[in-house]
Formats: sequence, structure tokens, C-alpha cells
Amino acid sequence: MIALDSRPRLREGMLSPVCTGAGAGMTGIGTGFGSMSETTSNLDEIVSAVAAARKYRSVCKDTLYRIAERELANYQNLKAATKATKRRLHQVYGAFEQDWDYDTAYQQLEGAYRQGTAPGIEAACRQVMELHSSTRERLPVLDQFYPTIFRITGRPSSILDVGCGLNPLALPWMDLPAGARYTALDIDADRVGFLNRYLSLAGTEPLARCQDVLSQPPTDRADVALLLKMSPTLERQETGATLRLIEQLDAHHIVVSYAVKSLGGREKGMLKSYEQHFRQVLGDRDWSIEKLVFDTELVLVAAPLSRGG
Repeated sequence: MIALDSRPRLREGMLSPVCTGAGAGMTGIGTGFGSMSETTSNLDEIVSAVAAARKYRSVCKDTLYRIAERELANYQNLKAATKATKRRLHQVYGAFEQDWDYDTAYQQLEGAYRQGTAPGIEAACRQVMELHSSTRERLPVLDQFYPTIFRITGRPSSILDVGCGLNPLALPWMDLPAGARYTALDIDADRVGFLNRYLSLAGTEPLARCQDVLSQPPTDRADVALLLKMSPTLERQETGATLRLIEQLDAHHIVVSYAVKSLGGREKGMLKSYEQHFRQVLGDRDWSIEKLVFDTELVLVAAPLSRGG
């Protein structure tokens, strides 16, 4: 069993590129605190306080600064802004997480890959994917999930997984061609380190990196970009963020998905409302949209009909 009682530190040599330039994601939102130096000092104080919390210490600094800057502008008070920053981080990150031991998980995966049987590898990957709410919800439909999507997009030779969580562990179900590029982006530096170890173990180039996509949109080219259950999280941070990100992605197909039930298990008409929201997001833009409905997830596969889309 994978231990759930400790949050490991990164091992020496683990590939985990941390967001550089603390505060590089600052948006220039006015905070009302006077001078730029005073604003920077206040942001530094908020970020230091938030990053001191165990559950946020590995979160990308650009994410912390971006959220702190917005909350400081809203509250004009360091204590209130710090609490609001933590609250926002819980909504977009903490609510989906639990503590677990990356080293133990990797050892189980390594053992399965050493034995080399497909059922053993899949069982080990499933066990790890149980540890994040997003991938856990997808497990019942995993066998048909990617084959169904790739019948629309074609079998991709490059994937950009935005806000990946533990989704790279679904590689055994993707049947990608040899040499395929799988670039995974996440805001948790510890998780990125673990994912790069896993990708290397799986014989794939370790291209996971820590990146806040709202302050630094990715420029990677890909056949397919995955935004799995990302849109609600993006919109909780910045209204209209989904469209702004989609329009900057350089991908032939963009796969956007939504959970059809809340974390508490309620449906609340989510399937209909999410589909309507996404169609409203794209508006009258020249994009095709194909809908796939799985038992646990709504998937919308979008593609610009012209590259100027």
C-alpha cells in the first residue's frame, strides 16, 4: 500500500524544474498600497506565509504570486489577503490533493515495470492514480477513454497535458507511437519530479515541468492538448481564463473535459451546464466541437477550422 502520512522532499537528482523568477507572474494589478517596492514587499510577505504551510510549499511560486496579487488588490489588508490567498489555493488545488509518499509510489511502479507484464503495470498505475481525485474519478472509464478520444483526433505523436495532475500515469492506456512526446504541466514541483521519474521509467522522455499557465501560457506545439477538468479551476481564478488559454495553445485538437458529478457525488445538472458554458466560451469562433459523454466525465474535443481560429 502507498503511505498517505508523509509529503516527501525531492531527492537529489530528481527532475523537477521549479517556476523561476519569484513574482514573475505578477500582473500589475493595482493594490492600493502605494509604491511598487511596498507592494512587492507585501506580496513577498504573503507568499512566504502561504508557502510556509505544508500543503502549499511545493506550489509554483508564480501561482502563489499571481493569486496573492489579486487577493491583495481585493482586500487591502495583509492578514485578510493572506487568508484569501490560502482559500483560493484550496479551491483550485488543495481540495483535490492528499498527502502521500512519492518514493513508495515510485518503488511500486518500478517493481511493476521490472516484471514487465501489462496487467501488473496497469494495476500499479491505477493504484497511484487513486491518489488524486481527478484521475480516481476517471478510472472506471479509463479503458475506453483515450481510444474513444483518439478516434476523433487521430493517434497523436505529441501531447501537451495542461494541469496534468497524475494523468501521465495513464500512458499505458494511450497506445502512443514510439518516440511520441508527452509534455506535462503542473503547478506542484514535487509532483513534477515524481512524474519525470515515472516518464523515464515508462521509456518516455521526461518532459514534465512546473509552470503556471495563466502567467506563462505554454508555447509547445502538440497534436493534442489536454485540459482535463481544468476549465472550472481556471475560471475560479480568472473569469475568461479558459478562452484566453485555449486561444494561445498551439495544438491541432484541444480536449476539454468536465466532471459530471461534484466531489461530493452530486450531479446538479453539471453535464448540461458545462457543455453550454464551453460552447459560450468559444462563441461564434470557427471551431468544430465533438461531444463525448462517459459515465464520469464530459469530454469536448475542439479543433480550429482555420489556424487563425
